[in-house]
Amino acid sequence: MTRLAMLALAGLLLAAAPAAAEDHRQMRAAEHDLQSARSHLQAAVHEFEGHRRAAIEHVDKALAQVHEGLAAAEGKDTGPRKRRSRVQ
Repeated sequence: MTRLAMLALAGLLLAAAPAAAEDHRQMRAAEHDLQSARSHLQAAVHEFEGHRRAAIEHVDKALAQVHEGLAAAEGKDTGPRKRRSRVQ
């Protein structure tokens, strides 16, 4: 490769790295907010007839979905998936 082509390629790679890191800002913000909500719910004094515990469980499920979504976006395997069996 010529020197100019190598410099251009390096520039593209460096420019793409920050863009990839910023692609998930909203998901990271949601993750932070859900963690904050969970902390507030856990700090609540009363159980509110089971609704506080149910809310914590829903937040935990939402956090799990955010984590799975981020992992999928980053190309990481998030666990076993149902596969269609191939009939031979």
